[in-house]
Amino acid sequence: MSTLSKAICGVVVSSALLGVVSLADAATLKIGPDGTPLDVAASTALEAGLPADIKSSSVLKIATDPSSPPYEYYAADGQTLIGADIDLGNAVAAKLGLKANWSAIQFPGIIAAIEAKRFETALSGIGDTPAREQKVDFVDYSTDGNAIVVPKGNPTGIKTISDLCGKHVAVLQGSVMQGLVEQQNAHCTQKIDVQVFQDINQALLQVRTGRADATMYQYGVAAYVIKTSPQAGGLQVLSFKEYGTGYNAMPFLKSEKAVRDATQRAITELKADGAYRKILGAWGMEANGLEKITINDGLKYNQPSN
Repeated sequence: MSTLSKAICGVVVSSALLGVVSLADAATLKIGPDGTPLDVAASTALEAGLPADIKSSSVLKIATDPSSPPYEYYAADGQTLIGADIDLGNAVAAKLGLKANWSAIQFPGIIAAIEAKRFETALSGIGDTPAREQKVDFVDYSTDGNAIVVPKGNPTGIKTISDLCGKHVAVLQGSVMQGLVEQQNAHCTQKIDVQVFQDINQALLQVRTGRADATMYQYGVAAYVIKTSPQAGGLQVLSFKEYGTGYNAMPFLKSEKAVRDATQRAITELKADGAYRKILGAWGMEANGLEKITINDGLKYNQPSN
């Protein structure tokens, strides 16, 4: 039982016996860039099915790489995590009767950290791919495509991914975008100089400073960064073509099916009660929503990845 639900004044009949959720089991979250209030009612049935160690800790340990607005990034204070993924993770934890405990780590190390049992899951725009499903299980919660980012004015005249042949291209290590570029490179007569970085901001810096001709990143993230960041003013996203559309997904240890399944059902309930739509809408990401929250459906899009 969550700390909040234990702090009940007076005599309350168990919501598990009644098959309903009491008002004491509701958490009020703040979502979107403006901190709009959102009430999320905990599910006693989902909470009851969680492993004992998670229930006793009352927290869900979640990893993220806060470098991809509007999914996950730091607020102006440089400490508070905000973004669509952060809001969704907080809502999932609240639905499970828990509190989200966030940790920031670099993207390439996230799945290894899940495998090492440092975290129960992660939200960081991670693609559910067949290759990654060999290591961990996924709950798919939204979609996004990827686009090419170039210096403003597109000086090298890049139009499609095939135009990256013979160019210098910066990519995020372990990302679907790296997989897309390497997949294209296999078809290039004049090979791509693939420059691999631990942080997407480092990849963007290479393009801004002329050390790379292009990079690839999630379209929604790239468009948001270019629109809102003064440092990205010299960049443009080639929005006329997206590549490798696929799921954003939460990874779980294959041995932790109870947590995985509870999370899938939690997001499904958040869809049913409207919270899922409100979270995506608060960040202008309604188009990224799913009709059905799936598990290990990566083959549907079959994105390349490490």
